[in-house]
Amino acid sequence: MDRDALLAAGDRNLAAVLRLYARTVPGAVLQDDGRLLLVSTLPSWPGPYHNGAIRLDRALPAAQVLARAEAFFDGRAPGYCVWVAAHADADIEEAALGAGHARISPTGAPRMALRHRLDPRRPEPGVTLEEVVDEAGRRDYLAVTVAAYAESFLPADAAEAQVATLDTVHGPAVRSVVARREGAPVAAAMVVGSDGVAGIQLVGTVPEARGRGLGELCTAWAADAGFGLGAEAVVLEASEAGEPLYRRMGFTEVSRYRWCFGPPIHPNLVFHQS
Repeated sequence: MDRDALLAAGDRNLAAVLRLYARTVPGAVLQDDGRLLLVSTLPSWPGPYHNGAIRLDRALPAAQVLARAEAFFDGRAPGYCVWVAAHADADIEEAALGAGHARISPTGAPRMALRHRLDPRRPEPGVTLEEVVDEAGRRDYLAVTVAAYAESFLPADAAEAQVATLDTVHGPAVRSVVARREGAPVAAAMVVGSDGVAGIQLVGTVPEARGRGLGELCTAWAADAGFGLGAEAVVLEASEAGEPLYRRMGFTEVSRYRWCFGPPIHPNLVFHQS
C-alpha cells in the first residue's frame, strides 16, 4: 500500500470510527450519503468525534460541505468541527476560515502509520492485559478513559458517549484492551479495522499509573490486534503528549488532521455592550 492509498484508506477508516460511535451511542444522529459524513453523538460537547463533519468525496465543493454542516448542526449542538485532512482538504480549510470558522490548533494532529508488527511486549510483574469482551470490561475501559482524558478537558459525559455500549469496544472489526495493575484498571486502547487498515483510538492511562509503559503496552496490543484483523497498516491520530511515544514505537507521520470550528461568525453580526 503506497502513501496515497494509505491516506485514502486511513480517511475511510476514520469515517468508519465515526460511524461506529454514531451506531452505538444512544440518541446519536448520523447523516451519510457517501460524499459527506455528519455525526452528532452528544449535544453538549462540540469536539470532532462527537459533533463532526468529514468529507468523503473530494469532488464535493467546500461550500457545500460547510453549508450542509451548518444546516445539520443548527439547533443540535453548540458547536461542531469540520475535519481538514492536510493531504486533501486545503479548499475546505480556506473556505471555512474565510466564512468565519475558527481554526483549532494550527498544526493539528499527526496522522501516523505503522506498517509492520511490533515485537511482543512483556507486562511488568503485577500487570495483566485483558481483552474487553463483556459489560464489566467496557465499564473498566470507560473508567480509564474518564480519568485519563480529564486533564485534556474531555468531560466525563463526552467520554461516556465514546464508550457508550459494549458494541463500541467489542465486535467483528473492533478490539479493545484494558491493562490492570494489581487488578485495578489503569490503561486502555482500542482499534477499529476497515478498508485494509486499522485505526487505534482512545489510548489512555490513569494519571497515577503514568510513566510505567502501560500506554505503550496497550498500544502494542491494539496494533497487533489490528494486524490480526487483516490490516496492512495501523494508523492513529497522535496527541502532542503521545506523539513521542508513537515515534519510539516505529510509527511515522504521513499527514495531519486539523479542524475548523463552527458555526461561523457571520461578518454582519454585531455585538453590543450593555
